Amino acid sequence: MKTVTVKSLENLRQLVVTSSHAFVADEPEDRGDDLGPSPYELLLASLGT
Repeated sequence: MKTVTVKSLENLRQLVVTSSHAFVADEPEDRGDDLGPSPYELLLASLGT
């Protein structure tokens, strides 16, 4: 079974770690720091793939 871990960081940033990748999800600048795709963008990307 595959495992995905999500760790909350400061200012609504999330560290997402899979078995072979790691990336940051973040909210746009009006709410976060825009350092990665927003959760909504990640959802749309997952549906598209």
